[in-house]
Parts: sequence; C-alpha cells; structure tokens
Amino acid sequence: MVSQPSQITTSEVTFIELMLLAKRYNLDPVKITTSVMAICNIDDERLLKAAIYIRDYGVGVFDAFHAAHCSGNIISSDSVFDKSGIKRIKLEG
Repeated sequence: MVSQPSQITTSEVTFIELMLLAKRYNLDPVKITTSVMAICNIDDERLLKAAIYIRDYGVGVFDAFHAAHCSGNIISSDSVFDKSGIKRIKLEG
C-alpha cells in the first residue's frame, strides 16, 4: 500500500485568529506564522509581513493585515501606519 502525503491547508482567517491569540498571550507572531506556513506549505509573504508589523511596529492585528495587503500605500486616518514604512494618504484635514 502506498501512503499519500497529507495535505494540510488553512485560510488567512486562521492567521488572523492566531495573531489575536499571540497578542493576548504575548507570543511571537512571526514564529507562529512561519510555523503554520511551513506546516501548510504556504508561501505568501503578506502573512509574514502582517506578523512583522504586529511584532516590530505594534500595529494591531487587523491593521497589520490591511498593511500587508496595501502594496506600500494606504488611505487611513490611523497614524500607526506612519512608523511602519507604509505611505499613508491621510484622511484627516
């Protein structure tokens, strides 16, 4: 009998949930992200970017995922993006 390798998959929502738990329990979001990406054979740099924004810049989880998807420019009134190297198009007057 030939054994087939198991295919483990997950969604971006799982990473969001894990990042929320990482913040709550003061765990390293980058380590968690890279581990899950390895287990699931996922190659998506946006997931790792989000984890880095959370760990290195103190960006909130949802803002970090917005930042990871914005391609370097974001329209926002939230100044948290200013320190992360993302160009923020300000909404405020």
